Amino acid sequence: MLAKDSDLSQNNRKIWIITDGRSLEIDLKGVVDGSISGPYKQYMISEIGRYLLNPQSIEVKKKLIGGEIHCKQGVLKNIAKPFRKLLPKASKHPNNGSQISPELIVSRYKTRVPPMKDPDLAAHLNQFYGLLKSYDSVPKKLALLDPQKLAEIIGICEDIGGNYSYLKLKGSIEEKIKYLETYFSKEVSVILNRAYVADGLFELRGYDFASYTPARSYRLVSFSNDGEPTACVLTDQNKIDFQLNDVDLIKNMHLLEQSLRANPSISEAFSRCVEGQATPIKLFFNKKLEIDYAKTALPAVYQNVFKMFDVGRNQRNLIKPILNYLQVGVSLNYILPEEDPEDRLYTHISVLHDFRALEPLRKNLPQVYSALLKQAFFTEAGRYYLLDSINGYSNE
Repeated sequence: MLAKDSDLSQNNRKIWIITDGRSLEIDLKGVVDGSISGPYKQYMISEIGRYLLNPQSIEVKKKLIGGEIHCKQGVLKNIAKPFRKLLPKASKHPNNGSQISPELIVSRYKTRVPPMKDPDLAAHLNQFYGLLKSYDSVPKKLALLDPQKLAEIIGICEDIGGNYSYLKLKGSIEEKIKYLETYFSKEVSVILNRAYVADGLFELRGYDFASYTPARSYRLVSFSNDGEPTACVLTDQNKIDFQLNDVDLIKNMHLLEQSLRANPSISEAFSRCVEGQATPIKLFFNKKLEIDYAKTALPAVYQNVFKMFDVGRNQRNLIKPILNYLQVGVSLNYILPEEDPEDRLYTHISVLHDFRALEPLRKNLPQVYSALLKQAFFTEAGRYYLLDSINGYSNE
C-alpha cells in the first residue's frame, strides 16, 4: 500500500541529473553532419543523466520462464490465451509466415528462494529448488518437441515486477530448444535497445549506480539541424559522444531534477541506490496519474497554505477539482536487499502539478496562488510545483 510523505522540504544536492541551460557560443560545423544552426544552449548532465539519455543498448537480467512455439503444420489446441494478453503485441517479434497460432509453454509456478544472508543456507535451498523444478511441466513439454515440425521458437522472460517480454533466440531450432532446457527458470542476459524502453519508461538496471560520481559531468548541447531541434553530448575533445534521438527527453531530465530538489523522499531513495542499500529497477514519467483529490484529503502543501490564510469550505471545494488536471508523476521503483524482489517492489512517486492548472486561483484566491507560486520551479519542461509525495510497496 502506498503512503504519503508530509515533509516536502528542500533536499541536498548529492544526487543530480541536469543543470539549467545557458546560451553558448560554439561552432559544431564539421562535428555534426547536416545544416547546423543556433541558438546553441549547453547543459551539464550527471552520469545518471547520461545513462538515461544514451541511445546505446544496455544489458539486463531477466528470468526465462518458457517459450512461444511456432509450428509448420498441424493444429494446436491448447493455447494459453489469458497469458498471451500479458505479452507484448505479436508485431514486436518476428513473423514467420505461419498462420497457425503459436503454443505457449510457460511455467506457472512461483517457487522462489527468499533472499538469505547466510550463503550456505542459500546454496542448500537452491539445491531443493533445483529438485522441485523437475515437477514443472515446461521441461517435459520441451522434451516432447519435434524440431522437424517447428518453424520458430521465441523465449519468454519475466522481470522483477512480473512484466513479460520476448527474447529472440539464436541458432537452429534444436539449439533453441536446448537453450530453453538449459536456462529455464534461470536468469539470462537480455539486450535492450537503450535505457528508454517505452513512453516515459526507463530501465535502470543497465547502470551501475555504485559507480556514480557526483563530481563527474558531461556537456549536452542543443541546436537546430536542418531546421529540426536536436541535441548531442560532447566529449572533452569537442567530439560527439552520442546524439539524442528524442530531444523531448531533456524535459524529463528537468522534471526528475526538480523532483530530486523538491522531494527529499525520492532523493533519499536514489541515494540508497547509489550506496548499495537498494536496487533500482524502473523510472517512469506518467502524465496520466488520474489521482482524484476530490475523494481524498488535500495534500500537505495545501494544508500548510490553509494554515496561513482563512480559506473557507467553499473555497477549498474550488481548489479540489483543479488538482486533478495536468498532473505528472515521476516514480522510482526499487527493491531492498532483504526483501523478495518479486513481492516487494518499492515505489516513490513525486506528483508534480503544472502551474497552468492554478490559473483560476489567480483571481479567486490570489493569496493561495501567490503562496504556491513561491514554491514553484520553472524549467524548459514548464512551471511546476511539488503537489504530493507518495511511497510504499506497489504490488502487495
